[in-house]
Amino acid sequence: MSLDELQQITKTQKRYLIAIEENDFDSMPGTFYVRAFIRQYASAVGLDGNELVEVYDGKTEAAAAESSIQYETLDESRTQMYDEESSFKRFTRSLPAIIFSLIGLAIAVVVFYITWQDRQANPIIQKPDTAIIRESSSDSSTESSQAPVSSTTESSSTTSSSSSEPKEPTVVSFLGESGTTVNMSATNAATPTKLDFSAIIAPCWVGVYIPTAENNDNGYFFQQTVQPGQTQSVEIPEGTTQFTISLGASEYMEFKVDGQAAVFNPNNTGIGPRNINMSLEYAQTQQSSQSSEQVQQTPPA
Repeated sequence: MSLDELQQITKTQKRYLIAIEENDFDSMPGTFYVRAFIRQYASAVGLDGNELVEVYDGKTEAAAAESSIQYETLDESRTQMYDEESSFKRFTRSLPAIIFSLIGLAIAVVVFYITWQDRQANPIIQKPDTAIIRESSSDSSTESSQAPVSSTTESSSTTSSSSSEPKEPTVVSFLGESGTTVNMSATNAATPTKLDFSAIIAPCWVGVYIPTAENNDNGYFFQQTVQPGQTQSVEIPEGTTQFTISLGASEYMEFKVDGQAAVFNPNNTGIGPRNINMSLEYAQTQQSSQSSEQVQQTPPA
């Protein structure tokens, strides 16, 4: 038993315990405290304190008291035993911290590996099925081009007056959805139309698919993994009237068309991948259709 352990058990300072073991009672504070310390020491090591006090007072021979003490020979000193025990206790106390540190390191390695795999892997969404979207603007343009023109001067003046008017903002509309497929439209779109993709709290893969013969990247005009807090912009080629936006984790993504927010999940039907079929109607197409209608309505001179 170490002196530190005896000190904790007896609540007696270590220097007084050493003095008791070395019979150095003159260095201790008075006989009353000496007797109390002897009794506490004896109680801690399993001896008769009153008998040892009588030995201290000279009432009993020390030999008679020592005859009842059983000594044990140790292979190492008390200091060595205490140092070894303290090292083991320190290791035991620090073991939970070591375990938690290893768990944290393992989690960090797994997260890094998953992130690296996500950047190296192919897009989780493959080439979507091309949706057939009815284009009303092109039909209107065809009809207006076939209509007879009665007055060239009236047509040019109407066109110039409409072009001088300020452009109205793009209107993005939600048309409907079926499973993970969403149909939307953007009218009064700019030329070229600009898309802005912003990740909210987690990465999201984005792919813009335009079904043209010029695309060599599996039909994807644009594809990118957008990181949280980042915004990626892409311009749709002029003349495109329909395209598809594929989102990997749609709940983490927001996007705008010409600066106007596109609400593609207004019914909150779930999370996960989304294929958004978008039809475009440009502002110039609308103005030309309106001009053609005005020319048709003007009576011949």
